[in-house]
Amino acid sequence: MENRDSSPRGAVPRRLPRTGPAGRSVRLLFGAVTAWLSFEWSEAGLTWFARSTTPANPWVWIVTGLAIYYSLYQLPSTGFGAAWGRRVAVVFGAVVAATAVFTLLGNGELWAAPLTWLLYGLATGFLILVTISFVIAVILGTPGCEIGGLAELIRRLRGDTGAEAMWCIVGLHRIDEWEAGRRRTRQ
Repeated sequence: MENRDSSPRGAVPRRLPRTGPAGRSVRLLFGAVTAWLSFEWSEAGLTWFARSTTPANPWVWIVTGLAIYYSLYQLPSTGFGAAWGRRVAVVFGAVVAATAVFTLLGNGELWAAPLTWLLYGLATGFLILVTISFVIAVILGTPGCEIGGLAELIRRLRGDTGAEAMWCIVGLHRIDEWEAGRRRTRQ
């Protein structure tokens, strides 16, 4: 979901309901998993990523695809507005295309440096960013997608308190809905 404040001018933006202990615990667990993955990818290094067998590994493309969507589109979009998400994604696409052409011309093959450097940096940076975002989401109690924690922090630093919970591919938003429903029935 994009950050859209539908409140009229001058109205107080609504605050997101905070996550409860179940949502925070799941985010903490997922944060530990992404911290481990960040360590593993960093430890394996660029040499591992640049191997000719790496493009056949579907996890490399899953992480890279998630990195492109969440880091380069969704995070700027929810933190600074939809136009920024589109701008960052378009600029990165142009950088990847130019790097791919440069790599192909310089090496005679596509899976070589500097394209592998760019993609490895993006994927590894994304795993680190998600780990940090999980921690922020636990501390702030941000509902929805873990990237929403970092986006909420950006919005708070900018003085913008209006937001919507971000849909989450892993289903964290479902846990939040369940937990919020349990709170309502107890009241």
